[in-house]
Amino acid sequence: MKLLPVLVVGLAVVLGACGSDYPFASEGGDEYTSAVKQADEARKEGAYEAAASLYGRALQAKPDGVAAKVGLGETFLALGLPDEAAASFRDALERKQNDPAARRGLAMALISMGQIDLAERQLDAALQANPRDVRTLNAYGILLDMLGRHAEAQAKYREGIALAPQNVALRSNFGLSLAIAGQPQEAIAQLVPLVGARGSDARVRQNLAFAYAMAGDMEASLRTSRADLDEASAQRQLQYFISLRNLPVEVRSAELRRNPAFFPQVTPAG
Repeated sequence: MKLLPVLVVGLAVVLGACGSDYPFASEGGDEYTSAVKQADEARKEGAYEAAASLYGRALQAKPDGVAAKVGLGETFLALGLPDEAAASFRDALERKQNDPAARRGLAMALISMGQIDLAERQLDAALQANPRDVRTLNAYGILLDMLGRHAEAQAKYREGIALAPQNVALRSNFGLSLAIAGQPQEAIAQLVPLVGARGSDARVRQNLAFAYAMAGDMEASLRTSRADLDEASAQRQLQYFISLRNLPVEVRSAELRRNPAFFPQVTPAG
């Protein structure tokens, strides 16, 4: 059984429209700027293949364009291509050494590739450059949760929430981390207000379902899961949650880290 709650990191990994829905058109500026702007719009809408094509067009016009390289890296992450993403982010950093988006993106690519130590170095450098970057704090929290260092992860999420109280990704990740670490009531208090918030999605609901199960409220867990799952899948997920609830925190954390569905493709939070 694969666990459905996930750390929220920004972009849903869903392929959108094909490139033909986003024809390139200069908007009065130079070709590079216009292509990057349209690529960014396509990526935000989930049209990742179109975005990749447009970033490629921008790089044809300006091969050393950092914004296009970063955008292309983020697009590769959303498409589940961390090796290609890392190459694009590294290329951007060669041209702009302290670019925060490129450094953060490289860290997320390295996490996806299992190179946790290298990812932590990138996030350390990014935070040294800007300690108030909430996206970097969110990414660092994800990394620490993956290492089973939940108290440290929660400290990063709290720092980010203090700076951006309405950030859904930070609050959802914070709630999930609390639930894993044996603080389900605190997790529920974080997650319930998010369910109807702008930017909330199935990941938030399934994190809440997990928190309810860790608190022993199996009826609420099942009811919440049903918002996104058919009955059979919701029931299977509940049984998995029950098995996790009966484990010591350290064992539960280790079990989740072994679950390939728990930490999905990770993308920089936007």
